Amino acid sequence: MTNESLGPPAAGMGAAVGREVRRFREARQMSVSELARRAGVSKGTLSKLEAGLGNPTIETIAAIAVALRLTLGDLIPTSAPNTPTLHRGTPEPDYSRQELLQRIGPGVLTEIWRVRIRQAGGFVESPPHAAGTVEYLLVSRGVFRAGPAEGLSELHAGDFLVFQADVPHRYEVVEGPAEASLVMTYPAMNVGVTAALHPAAI
Repeated sequence: MTNESLGPPAAGMGAAVGREVRRFREARQMSVSELARRAGVSKGTLSKLEAGLGNPTIETIAAIAVALRLTLGDLIPTSAPNTPTLHRGTPEPDYSRQELLQRIGPGVLTEIWRVRIRQAGGFVESPPHAAGTVEYLLVSRGVFRAGPAEGLSELHAGDFLVFQADVPHRYEVVEGPAEASLVMTYPAMNVGVTAALHPAAI
C-alpha cells in the first residue's frame, strides 16, 4: 500500500458522512477534541466534517472510523470492483488477525472478512455497529464462542451463526487455532434479525 491519497468520497457523501460521525461520536460520549486527537486529525477538520462543510479523503474517514471503533462501512458506502480480484492466503498470525477481503456496494453494503485467532483464550470484542448491521459467521476450524455479548454461542467447524451486530458482540476461542469467514451487511433500511445458529450437518 502506498501513501498516496485515495481522494474524497463521491459527491454528496460528505454531509451524510458528517452526520454519521457526529451520531456515533455523541453515542460514545466523546467530545470533538477527543475524537480529533484519537483520529489524528485537526479539531477544525472534524468540526467542518460534522457540519457537512468538509470534503475529507477516504484516509481521513478511515482514521475517524478506527478512532470510533467502527469499520469504514459504518460511515460511508463504497462500490464493488468491476474486475475479478484474487486474494491470496496470508501467513498464519502470531496471535490473531482480522482481514477485510472485500467490500460490496452501493445500496446494501457488504463486507467479507477472514478472522483468525491462534490460541485458546484469544478474543475480539466489538462495540455496536450501525443500526441494522447483521453479521454472518461460518467457522472453518477450531471452536469459537461468538455472537451478542449477552448470549454467546459455541461454534465448531461447519457451524454458521447469524446475528444482529448493532449491539456489543464478541468472538472468543475455546480451542485454537481457530478460523472463520465473516460477512457483514449494512442494509439501507433497518432490518430486525435475531441470532440464529445453524449447526454443521452430521
